[in-house]
Amino acid sequence: MSQKEITIKSPDEVKSYAATMKVYTRTGDKGTSALFTGERRGKDNAVFEALGATDELSSTLGLAVAHLESQEENSSSTVDLVKRLEIIQCLLQDVGSNVATPVGSKSQAKV
Repeated sequence: MSQKEITIKSPDEVKSYAATMKVYTRTGDKGTSALFTGERRGKDNAVFEALGATDELSSTLGLAVAHLESQEENSSSTVDLVKRLEIIQCLLQDVGSNVATPVGSKSQAKV
């Protein structure tokens, strides 16, 4: 089995890159962000921390899946693991939808 080299940059290397793109939002940045329902909350709200954590976990699982799939030889247990990780990623999307929809909101029925 051949090994593929992966280069991971340190946070200091990433921070040293000059920003080349500006991002504009329609609502401007007044320290708030919108939930699924349109309700605005402060960016330091626990909801956004939870959403970020689920997104990071999903991204990490995706990286693991990509690594597993890049192996030249995949055993049946590896294939099974990939399927399970992909199911967990889908469930995390559902978790994010539920977290972004406040309890008792009219949009809660959509989730």
